[in-house]
Amino acid sequence: MNRELNKFSVNLPAGRDLNTWSKELVKTRVTDSICTSAFRPFVHENNLYQLNENMIALYDFHKNPLEGKYQSVILDKKEGIILCQKNSRQLVNYFLKHRLILGAVLQKKLQKELGFYYRHAISLGEIAYFSLRAHSERHTCWIGLHHMQTVQQVEDKVIFSHRDNGCTYNFEFDDYAPNLHKRLAEAITHNHVFGQMLVKYANSHGFHLKLCKCRKKNLVADQEYFYLTKIQNALNLKDLAEAAIEEFHQNYGRQCAEFFDIKDWKIHDHNLFYRLSRRIKSIL
Repeated sequence: MNRELNKFSVNLPAGRDLNTWSKELVKTRVTDSICTSAFRPFVHENNLYQLNENMIALYDFHKNPLEGKYQSVILDKKEGIILCQKNSRQLVNYFLKHRLILGAVLQKKLQKELGFYYRHAISLGEIAYFSLRAHSERHTCWIGLHHMQTVQQVEDKVIFSHRDNGCTYNFEFDDYAPNLHKRLAEAITHNHVFGQMLVKYANSHGFHLKLCKCRKKNLVADQEYFYLTKIQNALNLKDLAEAAIEEFHQNYGRQCAEFFDIKDWKIHDHNLFYRLSRRIKSIL
């Protein structure tokens, strides 16, 4: 193999002009360089790809699919460059529905409790995925914050950087939300608080859990981005989950009332059904 395309522990090509990635560069390299023998080992098609901790960056091409069919290109630490026919929204929704407890409900509930306005993070404590635009928008590019050490804005681009074995990879985005620094700070704080809640919950049951020290050099643990919130120390994972479930039940009641055209429905009208539905939590 060409010496300039050495594989590091990050399974991406490294060499002159190959350490910087952007949506345009991905498009050019996948469509023009995929046929070269040196580049081909890094590129794979996987329409069953699922978001996981090895995801470094996800570039969304839903408006103009590559080769007319690939709506996403994922840079993965182990699998390299993944071509996927699913768009970013489909990949993220599957992850939320099938891989996370309570899906997006718990994530949104914590964001609300912290008083944060923006919604960009999917938090797991040691792992955090960050969208370049808010969740409410249908499609967006994503970055794995737990792989990044630095971020900077240069002119009209935002650049996330990952260093590995003396090699620096830069991931550029030119389509991102305004006030990105504040949005990023809220996302990193959201992830930090969620991680501390997981640790407290595990420790309360005798599992002496600590967050991995290897994350301390990455953005997920960069204290310069932390917001000091009065409520975060009082938050409890069980209480937050219970509140999220109760909110789900109340929303379900409102939807039923609207469907059956019940004019004067109130939350307490739903209490009986809510209590009965929760009986399954008891062993009696």
